Amino acid sequence: MVGNRKDGPPKHEMVHFAGLLRNERRFGDFRTVLHTGLYSQLVAMEVPVGGDIGDEVHTVDQILLFTSGKGLATVAGKDQEVQAGDVVVVPAGTQHQFVTRGDQPLELITVYSPAEHAARTVHKTKEEGDIEEDEGKDEAPTWSRKSKKENEDAGLVKLSGNYDNE
Repeated sequence: MVGNRKDGPPKHEMVHFAGLLRNERRFGDFRTVLHTGLYSQLVAMEVPVGGDIGDEVHTVDQILLFTSGKGLATVAGKDQEVQAGDVVVVPAGTQHQFVTRGDQPLELITVYSPAEHAARTVHKTKEEGDIEEDEGKDEAPTWSRKSKKENEDAGLVKLSGNYDNE
């Protein structure tokens, strides 16, 4: 699998997910982290028929790009029907819930900024994910929560773009 799924900052190279946003994906798992960067995280989700992601609030920003299926988004108490091709932005600290509607799973790609989950996270089901989160086993890597200044001081981000030691 392409993307940074290790417990360490990513290399300074392109990460390309061919066809990731095409319709009719079939991710299979409820949640799979695809890539964790210094300031963001890319995650694929498949919410089963009759399922939901859970009523939640994150301390990070979240952008959801719907690739297949239909659902109901509830953000800050406002309902909105969603379908493939739609995008929903959930600002940090905002209550949200997404529920599958219809006879197909609701599939989406979500971007968290900064990261929300462990870099190697794969949850087959929502219940599995809830247990790991409750037990503190699905926490974002500490390196993904550092400030811009901390990353610059550590040499992880250079305006020169020169990383000869990688």
